[in-house]
Amino acid sequence: MLDHELAAFIESPVMQIIGTADADRRPEVGRGVGAWPLDGRRMAIVVSAWQWPGTVANLQDNGMIAATFSRPSDYVTYQIKGRAEVREAAADEIERSERYMVAMVSALMRLGIAPDIIAPWLTHRDARLVTVDVASVFVQTPGAKAGSKLRSATT
Repeated sequence: MLDHELAAFIESPVMQIIGTADADRRPEVGRGVGAWPLDGRRMAIVVSAWQWPGTVANLQDNGMIAATFSRPSDYVTYQIKGRAEVREAAADEIERSERYMVAMVSALMRLGIAPDIIAPWLTHRDARLVTVDVASVFVQTPGAKAGSKLRSATT
């Protein structure tokens, strides 16, 4: 499911949006601050429980996740859906998140976005590691293929 190309994409400086829903199906959106593959069927995302408590609570409650990864320079975008588990992030995972944040700030600054605009988006305060069992991957890049399934656990 997570081939080499997609794995490299999610590890690159891309915006990471985490979609969840509560028990009443009310949507909640948070941001990831670093993602990487664990193997071909699982991935990890660091998220701040301090900044996104509703997202973390929903993941702990029902595990349903739709994580969207979008490159700001050209809007190439993929969405990964699956089931997630949450735990406290370890020191090496937080370090990996820090490297992502530096790369993301650099990428956004090259696009003309000021650091003071970027700073509120990126924190790993009270960091949690979200481990996702990938069920399906969708192309979400604007255009004719947007919304098409790239692959699923059954294909």
